[in-house]
Amino acid sequence: MPDTERLDRRRTALIAYDVCRRALTPADPARRAAMRPVLDAWVKMIAAARAAGLPVIYTTPVSRADGADVVMLPTDLSAETGVPPLTNGIEGTPEAGFPDEIAPRAEDYVFLKRRPSAFYGTGVAELLHMLRRDTIVIAGGATNRGVETSVREAFSMDVATVVVRECCWGGDQAAHQYSLDKAMKMYARIRTLDQVAAMLRD
Repeated sequence: MPDTERLDRRRTALIAYDVCRRALTPADPARRAAMRPVLDAWVKMIAAARAAGLPVIYTTPVSRADGADVVMLPTDLSAETGVPPLTNGIEGTPEAGFPDEIAPRAEDYVFLKRRPSAFYGTGVAELLHMLRRDTIVIAGGATNRGVETSVREAFSMDVATVVVRECCWGGDQAAHQYSLDKAMKMYARIRTLDQVAAMLRD
């Protein structure tokens, strides 16, 4: 059996899922303060990944300004709330970019994402194959929506996954916790930031 508390750095990549300004540094002061611990966790996670030599892959959720690519499928949630089932930032706006503290570097990979999965229509899966990486460390938000969708899809592609608790967030705290504590445990290893950092050390 493989050591579940170790990560082969030569086979692992980090996916910083939807860590855009719109989510991590929102304009509302209260929301910004609430998200600060998550941003701080991402600073540490990306630093650990870089120190371990992992490729760092960013995604950002975008739609066209004219809304032509917005998902309008009928869902119970959209019926209850009156908003589309998927709301993205506007492509090309500052909100769709990344906070300065975790801004991508020249050697990193950035993918625009129009659907919940990190893989659907992005090229991320093809990049992992090209880089010969069959393990991912992933986190982001919303935990129970896009992160969980990506984790399930990674499992179906035979990609081993580790989810970083402190780097995840969600507007529905009950759903966020259930996803981390129950749902994703079927498909991934759920670990703290310190645990993941230790898994990446020699």
